Amino acid sequence: MILKIQPAFILHSRPYRETSMLLTLFMPEMGKVSASLRGVRSASKSARQKQAWLQPFQPLLVEWRETPTQQLDWLTPQNIEPQGLAYGLKADAALCGLYLNELLYRLIQPTDGLEGLFAHYQQALHALAQSDQRELMAWHLRQFELVLLAELGYGVDLTLDAQAQPIEPALLYGYQPQTGFYQLNPLPQPRWSITGACLLKFSEQEFCLACLASWKQLMRRILQPHLGTKPLATRALFN
Repeated sequence: MILKIQPAFILHSRPYRETSMLLTLFMPEMGKVSASLRGVRSASKSARQKQAWLQPFQPLLVEWRETPTQQLDWLTPQNIEPQGLAYGLKADAALCGLYLNELLYRLIQPTDGLEGLFAHYQQALHALAQSDQRELMAWHLRQFELVLLAELGYGVDLTLDAQAQPIEPALLYGYQPQTGFYQLNPLPQPRWSITGACLLKFSEQEFCLACLASWKQLMRRILQPHLGTKPLATRALFN
């Protein structure tokens, strides 16, 4: 048996039996992993201490022994402990963080090596914790969505249309999953469109208040085929 220690974040948790919890963890080398943790819901002092940091946005260190017969998507930790302070997300920032967690829960898979995405997730939590304006929070969400798709192999080129032609700042574009961006004629206009200027600013990671609504709708269209028909619970919370 090999002793393993890895950082992790909790994406989801629920009670299990009388005193245990089932956790869904996000780990840089193992992707999404389930874990059972015993004795953390009792009335003991040590259990209450663990409950305080078995929360979203708390960096953790997970220790377990790897065996030849171990399931790739299941751990039985010997120990889980905090690794530094939790990211102090409150109110709207906390909802944004839960949205990131739900995206990860729905889209990443076990055994995915996601060291880069893990680092971007930490950066997003830090940025949300430092933001006091909804517009900036929305910008951080859009940036993370774009990185998430790229890390999972679904990256979108925001500089070329479906015909491999450069996006033109002055033109309007629609988006079709599996196809990409296409130019729109002046009339009639569809229910949604985005300017080439907004696409190029997004590709250059240039914040633009006027583009936020268009970016939000664009990312919904890009993410939808990967998320399926089940709605995201955190979107209902935002509403």
